[in-house]
Amino acid sequence: MTLDGMVGSAPMSTAPMPITPPATASPRGRHPIVTFLLSPLLPSTWKAVLSIVVGFVVLVTAFAVVTSLFSAGGGLLILVVGFGLVALGLEAARLTARVERWRMSLIDNRPLIARPYKTLDPQPNAPMDRRIRNWAEAEFFDSSRWLDVAYVLIAFPLIVLEFTFSVVLWSMAVGFAISPLAYLATRGMLDVHWYTGAYTPFQVFTVLFVIGLVLLPIAASVTRGMAIGHRYIVEGMLCISPADALRRDNDRLRGSRAATVELEATELRRIERDLHDGAQQRLVSLAIDLALAEGKIDSSPAEAKTLVAGAREQARQALGEIRDVVRGTAPAILLDRGLIAALGSVAGRSAVPTYIDSSLDANERLPHAVERAAYYVVTEALTNVAKHAGATRIDITLRREPHRLGIWVRDDGKGGASVVAGGGVAGLRDRVEALDGKLVLDSPEGGPTMLHVELPITPA
Repeated sequence: MTLDGMVGSAPMSTAPMPITPPATASPRGRHPIVTFLLSPLLPSTWKAVLSIVVGFVVLVTAFAVVTSLFSAGGGLLILVVGFGLVALGLEAARLTARVERWRMSLIDNRPLIARPYKTLDPQPNAPMDRRIRNWAEAEFFDSSRWLDVAYVLIAFPLIVLEFTFSVVLWSMAVGFAISPLAYLATRGMLDVHWYTGAYTPFQVFTVLFVIGLVLLPIAASVTRGMAIGHRYIVEGMLCISPADALRRDNDRLRGSRAATVELEATELRRIERDLHDGAQQRLVSLAIDLALAEGKIDSSPAEAKTLVAGAREQARQALGEIRDVVRGTAPAILLDRGLIAALGSVAGRSAVPTYIDSSLDANERLPHAVERAAYYVVTEALTNVAKHAGATRIDITLRREPHRLGIWVRDDGKGGASVVAGGGVAGLRDRVEALDGKLVLDSPEGGPTMLHVELPITPA
């Protein structure tokens, strides 16, 4: 069968296909002069006007609130309440920055990515002084919050100038443009010859009307230019560039991938070690017992029967060890009944008195990877506390949020734990980061030790 018969009856042509240059794409948008003349009628112009009006109200209010709180807080720093007022000023500036990023979407719908803020780790079981210290570090040592304050101080005079220029230009443009109508509406009521010289009212108002028409696109273009310029300031002070955000995500994913590869290698080494030390030895003993039994079947049936019974016991133990290796860190209770039941079983067997406080329902199930990671983190943490901390109490707290699971493991031991390459805590961190989670260890000398883990929960 020919190729033509396979693909159809049309003959195939071997003549070279003519190469035609691609059609030149027509330029998008209008000519700049046409755009300038039509600028008073464009929706983007009125969005810019709305943005400047909203920004004037927001930034004048924010400047008054932030400066008042900082002034009052600075005068009362000798008292504890002064720090609270300064913190309120920082949060007011942060709220202003959020509103400003939204306001810039009126000018350009390209997304703006906020600078990362330090978040407050709740640490439910931490002592009060530790909570206050964590709050102070998140509030007063966050460069993003102070950039918000600097933006409010810088943007206030800018928005005043933008608003003033806009009001003056639009007032002049609209006033001159409608001045002939105003004259026609009032000349019958005002019989006053206010003009002198050779110029008639018609000539004067015609000139004013032309000036108004010229000022309208100028006012529109200047307003849009000021709004766009303000967006650049917001991007520079309150946002990170998409390239930086992509670089951060790339670094995070690269680290997560490396942690996943290392975790997989560790699991393979564990399985290999467990199979070599356990099931493989059992199978070797089983083979030896069966070989001995085979040689004694004819000469000593009773002894052969005993060897076969021992081989059967060896096979049963080997199957149990292989089952344990396959399950790894996921015991049957975790697979069958979920995380809370599994952790309750672990806490009951712990050498240190352990208490669990959980917001999860008793039968609530999470994604299997999250349950395995949470179980692994808690069991390894309990093992490390029992071996090294010298603690008398362990508190485990679990808090379920819509898209994440928070885990806190606190002990009253001697502290001094740290994340060391190749250590147990580093292994926990690798397992958590493989799921795009976060692990924070706080263990000062003398204790207590707090291990905080956040695991993302991908919605089904």
